[in-house]
Amino acid sequence: HCGGILTRPGDLIFADVDGTVVVPQELADEAIRKAWEKINGESKVRNALRSGASVTATFEKYGIL
Repeated sequence: HCGGILTRPGDLIFADVDGTVVVPQELADEAIRKAWEKINGESKVRNALRSGASVTATFEKYGIL
């Protein structure tokens, strides 16, 4: 256990100044895939905003900010 959370060998543990997350090994591939999707989406949003798109239009197009 770490901070009251069950952890097992092979689990992914990420921590920063905001907190810690434990990803069970059997969900690791899905979690990593979704994280990359979010990062790529955020990059598209950032580029759209830098190009002058409105926040509203950008959110409507990508669904994230």
